Amino acid sequence: EKNAEREIIHGRFAMLGVTGAWASENGTGIPWFEAGALCTPDDCTAIADKFPGAVAPLAPEGSGYPSFAAVLGIEIVLMGLAEGYRTGVVDPAFDELTVGDANPGGRFDPLNLSESNDLEELKIKELKHCRLAMFAWLGCISQAVWTKEGPIANWSAHVADPVHVNSMKYA
Repeated sequence: EKNAEREIIHGRFAMLGVTGAWASENGTGIPWFEAGALCTPDDCTAIADKFPGAVAPLAPEGSGYPSFAAVLGIEIVLMGLAEGYRTGVVDPAFDELTVGDANPGGRFDPLNLSESNDLEELKIKELKHCRLAMFAWLGCISQAVWTKEGPIANWSAHVADPVHVNSMKYA
């Protein structure tokens, strides 16, 4: 039971990771593994001009924001609260939400999908999506190590020339 819950949690993080890698490269043109170089403790303003179509910069010129410390602090607080709630360290915000059930229809079901569909089918679908996302994240990491490019750049190069740009090129 505990391993099944852990698999779902890791799969959800993998789904977020793959989506984030895709969105960051599509939105900014910067691969996910190079994004950290733009926000260092010394200077986190390098990302202000990387979002195409932005009407205004993320922060006023010379303000020093987004601040690395602010980004780190917000991340620690939000992830700490989420993990504390998930593990039961922090009491649930609502009485109807219970701690300990990570499956669909458990403690987080704002759209009441568990009532409108077959709950067991939803559990299997989420588990399959989690496993696929973990495998996809392994692919993103492997591409970053071998090709030094992001998933979108690799896919574009492969589609342009599938005979010469494939996994055998790096074998």
